[in-house]
Amino acid sequence: MPVKFLYFGDPHIRGTNPRNRTDSYPESWKAKLREIWALGKEHQVNAFLQPGDTFDLPDVANSVLNDAADVFAEAPAPVYTTAGNHDIPGYNVAAFGTTSLRLLERIVPQLRVINDPSHPVIIGDVAISFTPYSGNIDRDGYGYSPEYELPPMGDFYRLHIAHGMLIDHTPPFDRFTLVQEVKTTAHMVFTGHDHTGYGIYRRSDGVTFCNPGSLTRLAASQTEISRTIQVALITIEGGQGRIELIPLQSAKPGEDVLDRSRIEKDQQRQYAMENFAALIQTASGEKVRLDINQIIEAVAEKEGLAPEVVRLALEKIETARMGEGR
Repeated sequence: MPVKFLYFGDPHIRGTNPRNRTDSYPESWKAKLREIWALGKEHQVNAFLQPGDTFDLPDVANSVLNDAADVFAEAPAPVYTTAGNHDIPGYNVAAFGTTSLRLLERIVPQLRVINDPSHPVIIGDVAISFTPYSGNIDRDGYGYSPEYELPPMGDFYRLHIAHGMLIDHTPPFDRFTLVQEVKTTAHMVFTGHDHTGYGIYRRSDGVTFCNPGSLTRLAASQTEISRTIQVALITIEGGQGRIELIPLQSAKPGEDVLDRSRIEKDQQRQYAMENFAALIQTASGEKVRLDINQIIEAVAEKEGLAPEVVRLALEKIETARMGEGR
């Protein structure tokens, strides 16, 4: 008998519309999740898998939590996920116990959040491990390999899921990992975090990587408008695995849900930032960091600041950033 899973990207559940959305964002994520449950039932999957950023904030309103609990309770099979950077305050996975995602896990029997890469979930002959977002992920390729002992697990097909910036191209920022170079002992690696996704990437050594993209559209970019909202059906049988990407019918075209007038403004702002960085780099001869979290981490390392100070700073910045998107 084959073992089947349905994998979907970051939902970013929230109760209000992002500034770029013209439809009802809450109704959109609910419809997509319900279509995913229906697909899972149709394909008789053993479980649903998801890479984190279930919520758009670590601490959501009770009304949002209740809505999420109602929808997740409808899942016809267990849902396994991990903590994404939006699920935890200040990117601190140690604070997971205080979050809305932890409360959702306690409310909904079908939901289980796995934040320990050394403790895989075993379903049939498949071992599924998770790496949550943290300050370590994407440092020297960390985050994309199972951390449990291999000898006793040798007969299992190994799936690994991580909330990190694993991509197939070199981006204009520092903290990322390339699928072409990352080391892993998994047969398949699934990721989120990067909302665009890269679909399916089959490497010459036999390892398969997959990121179908985020479940929801948040930014008013041309990429977000044009990309397909899709999920991945995973089938493991006879020690072999295959992936099929399935577009969601409930996902409206990007042109119908995103405010195109924001695109030009965002592009102009990004262009100005890149020009500013280029000017500084020309003057200093050093690569410039545009990611605020990387700037804080770099300053903290240079000044020897306490981890608690860094965590508080990142938490305040993330709160302000999310408030801007409301």
